[in-house]
Amino acid sequence: MRTFLRQSLFLLCLLSLLLGQMAAQAQLNRYYFYAKTQKLYERGDYSGAVGAISVFLEYQSEDEIALYLRALCKYQLDDWRGAQLDLDQLLTRKPFMTEALVLRTAVRNQLGEHRAAMVDIRLAAELRPNERDIQYMRGVTHFLLEEYPDAIEDFTATLKRDPEHLDARLNRGTAHLLKGDTVAALQDYVQATQTNPYAPGPHINMARVYYAQKKNELALVTLDKALELAPKSGQALLIKALIEHDLGRKELALRTVSKAIEYAPRSSLAYYNRAMMYAQDGNYRAAIQDYETAARISPSNVYIRYNAGLVYGELKRYHEAADALSYAIALFPNFAQAYSLRSEMRLRLGDKTGARIDYDSAQNIVARYMNTKEKDAAKWSDTSANFSRLIAFENDFTTPSDLGVPAFLKENDELYPLATIRVGQVQNYTEWSPVRRADSVAGAPFFTLVIPSNDTARLVDLTLFPPLRDPHAVNLIRSISKVEAHNYEEALALLDSIPKHSAINPLGRVVRVVAQISQIRFAPPVPTHLIFSGGKRQDVAAPADYSKPIQELEALNTEYGESAYLHYSLGITHYLSRDLKASEEAFNKAIALEANFAEALFNRGLVRILLNKNNQACLDLSLAGQLGLDRAYRVISDHCKR
Repeated sequence: MRTFLRQSLFLLCLLSLLLGQMAAQAQLNRYYFYAKTQKLYERGDYSGAVGAISVFLEYQSEDEIALYLRALCKYQLDDWRGAQLDLDQLLTRKPFMTEALVLRTAVRNQLGEHRAAMVDIRLAAELRPNERDIQYMRGVTHFLLEEYPDAIEDFTATLKRDPEHLDARLNRGTAHLLKGDTVAALQDYVQATQTNPYAPGPHINMARVYYAQKKNELALVTLDKALELAPKSGQALLIKALIEHDLGRKELALRTVSKAIEYAPRSSLAYYNRAMMYAQDGNYRAAIQDYETAARISPSNVYIRYNAGLVYGELKRYHEAADALSYAIALFPNFAQAYSLRSEMRLRLGDKTGARIDYDSAQNIVARYMNTKEKDAAKWSDTSANFSRLIAFENDFTTPSDLGVPAFLKENDELYPLATIRVGQVQNYTEWSPVRRADSVAGAPFFTLVIPSNDTARLVDLTLFPPLRDPHAVNLIRSISKVEAHNYEEALALLDSIPKHSAINPLGRVVRVVAQISQIRFAPPVPTHLIFSGGKRQDVAAPADYSKPIQELEALNTEYGESAYLHYSLGITHYLSRDLKASEEAFNKAIALEANFAEALFNRGLVRILLNKNNQACLDLSLAGQLGLDRAYRVISDHCKR
């Protein structure tokens, strides 16, 4: 089992060096943007730094320092694909820029492209053979390639130059451990406690070794030392909770793991193990809540999905159990245990045909393993036992790299809303021609197409406006207010009063479409019935019918000239109607008309995640973030780690 890997980025130091090297040839305006970006970077405002340097790159798109700075900021935002694009452009122009080679090594390692990373770091080492940090990064890359002797050699060379280099010391210890040399590993961890007496990491690493050796009391003493240095270390608290549970101190273990969750609320591993503890005590309701939380944090984790299926089964929630197991199977199609358990759940639901198919699938997978001895298949094909606990020590809690990513998003990753007509607001995209024509007829106020955001959605106060030359504009403004207040029936009645010949009518048609889509989307679901082969009935929601608003948006595009906004709204509507391919195509058309349409790029990124086009999705999200949508970086962090 691979342990977590510490990588210390020395890139900010390189940034200062670069600025010094380039000062003689830089112009005054460059200084301003470089300095502003560096200040934002040092404050930890990485998305602000991306925005600042991107303004400069609009005018100087090939500036080497600016590209490096933006790549560095994107790296800190986990936007590794976006960083790689900037570095590829930079290194095409300046192939021997060692700082860029080192950063691209780090990026490629994060993307799992370790062979390509090794090419970069070897070139950097040839250019600067005595650079300590380059040697260290090469050691990291050897480590990730599981070339542990070479990694140990590079970490040793790093430590000769800097005996206090904590990450090199810990990584060398871990490399020794993975080679099977526990003694050398512990020697490194002990040495790290002496050279870095205030760092909790060495104590945590030692505790892991003691725990693996079943020296639980010694591990607890070591963890207490780590917690003296870092009382809020979720990692140390989690290991301590596992040991306490193994020692039979169950109530204490629950308190400790709950404290770990308090200090590390995004640790799906902590939720997972607390769920295990609850389940072993028969508290299945608390266990399933923790599994559901863990699944939201790590949606593509096969362990969470499988164990959630077990607990749903104990709660007699067989539909949800089957769904959780289906997710596990989608993640790992050769998961015999999941087929076997889903067979049991389907039998409980009366679906004898499906149960038989799953049972046969489980048996076939086990037989294939027995005949071929497929590597690592045993833990997935063994149907004799459940997973009792995952003792994983990675930085994050992820599935094996070959499991893939399922087609779903986290519940808070929603598309940006429909484009709609607004009063007196301007957005920096090309306006739709009927909007411009209507402005001259209606007089003040002017109308525009925008993408609403939380700070712009508000009711329109009619008393603020002077008399309008087109009397129907008043009803248009009122209808906009009604839509924003979710009063769709009254909005549609007001829109019906606008005659077809009015210059305001095209705008009214857009507002009508928005009202219709929202009305359909938020209407109570109409139940239909799904009949299983065993006669068991399940109520499911009928899919909503968005065909009429889709036809109207297409008609507006045809009658008045194509609009990026209308294609954008079509993309959202197709998404709501579950037609992901049509949704992607509509966003393609919107972006073809307006290349910097940030909201369309963001939405296309989410749709492409669902279509399993992960690389394209992450590049869309990167550009959306670069254009100012900070929300994109949260999605990148959730979905673009590989």
